[in-house]
Amino acid sequence: MKILFICSTELQLFNALNLKMHLFRDDTADIIIQFLKKDTVDFYHRVKDTGLFENVCYRLPDVFGLHQYARCIRKGDFSKSFSEAAKNTAKQIYVRIVSQKNKQFIDNVKGQIFNFDRLELGKYQQIFAGGTNVIVVNILKYVRTHNPACKLNLYEEGVGSYVFSTLGCDSDIHMDYMYLYEPKLAVYTHPCFVSMPKVRRTDTKFLSVINKVFDYQPEEKELKNKIIFFDNPSNPLPSYLTIHKLLSKTLFYVPYKKHLHEHETYLKQQKLFKLLKQYSNGKEIIVKLHPRTERDQVVRDYNGANIRIMGSISVPWEVFCCNCDIRDNVFVTYESSAITSNAFTVADEDNNISIICRYAVNEGIFDKYRIFHETLSRSTVKHQFFLPQSEDQYIEILR
Repeated sequence: MKILFICSTELQLFNALNLKMHLFRDDTADIIIQFLKKDTVDFYHRVKDTGLFENVCYRLPDVFGLHQYARCIRKGDFSKSFSEAAKNTAKQIYVRIVSQKNKQFIDNVKGQIFNFDRLELGKYQQIFAGGTNVIVVNILKYVRTHNPACKLNLYEEGVGSYVFSTLGCDSDIHMDYMYLYEPKLAVYTHPCFVSMPKVRRTDTKFLSVINKVFDYQPEEKELKNKIIFFDNPSNPLPSYLTIHKLLSKTLFYVPYKKHLHEHETYLKQQKLFKLLKQYSNGKEIIVKLHPRTERDQVVRDYNGANIRIMGSISVPWEVFCCNCDIRDNVFVTYESSAITSNAFTVADEDNNISIICRYAVNEGIFDKYRIFHETLSRSTVKHQFFLPQSEDQYIEILR
């Protein structure tokens, strides 16, 4: 059997390695590393060196467009050309419109993926993917049209995989199989669930591979009797969106809406953390940063006595869970999916307590997440989950 893994996040890369080594060890597989990071090329070389995949591809850096221009302005860099950025964005939009109109979905992908010409999309029996970015969507649309016998599989990408039976909340692509660590907790029905293999800390071969791929040197063998706060990658509203109000409502309207939501999330998260510091009773608080959290934000937001930042910031929490005995701790988060990872991903003993502060999140689309967390709190998963309904309840649990 021939398989393609498309990895849009570090967690999907972790899960691709898990599936390849434990479920599809004898099958031929290719992989696309399509998350953009400064060290994406390093990931490419490390994954290639494992020898697990026949072809390894990675996403090339984006062409400098209006989005990148806005990011430079936000950082105070005014040296870039607005006209060049506008021209590149216009070209991207034109290619996207033409390819959608002619249903040549793969034209949107060519030129964005290194080694893409080595992939034979018409010969795969299974493809694993998740997320709704353009590359994922266009590959799957192409395969649905030109290789309809191929099974399209969603594999776990945090809590969203338990809430939506498609690639994401705004996707109409039907997935044939749902690979989850705890399928019984999904809030939707689907004819084909598959349980992903859980990892044991005695599986030294797998640990050696993930530590190599994620360039992780195990720092701690155990975490016990701590408070661990799971950070979300949210930032206050950038100054360029607060100073240039006219541009925020015209040229930068889309990033403004996005950053406004992030700003609200940031304020709520910081309030939770301040309360945690206030009611921690002197217990050490460890902050697990999200890999996409901006570094200059860390010192500003997470400081004080008995507070430390967990090392290897860019390493997914799941890698820590596999390398470290984590028990008798209190986990706290605003809405991080990582808070479930130790209970879901690892087969070993887990008697931690999690506090998921969903009361701070608006309803609407997040109502489905609330249903999932309520199901989780009533489940028999080897872990206690608490869902305070108000700030007072949150404080009471901390006490």
